[in-house]
Amino acid sequence: MKTIIAKMRADWVVVAEDRRALGDWSETDEAEIGAAVRDAINKGDQDLIALWARWLADLSAITLGLAVAKVTNKMREQVKKQKAGAA
Repeated sequence: MKTIIAKMRADWVVVAEDRRALGDWSETDEAEIGAAVRDAINKGDQDLIALWARWLADLSAITLGLAVAKVTNKMREQVKKQKAGAA
């Protein structure tokens, strides 16, 4: 369970930062969600911990996937410009 909770914390950092930056979450949203996650952990509720862990992992994967796609597209554009300049 310690490993799952450590992963949840790492995912939380990615997700909360991204959601706040996008305006998807307010400070209140972040606080309420964080409190619900902490409550599940403090109670040792394995079912709720598993649900929160999955939710955070999914959102984190989406966030990181979008970041990678953005970088990949930028690199492709740079290659196109370089090829166009060399032609």
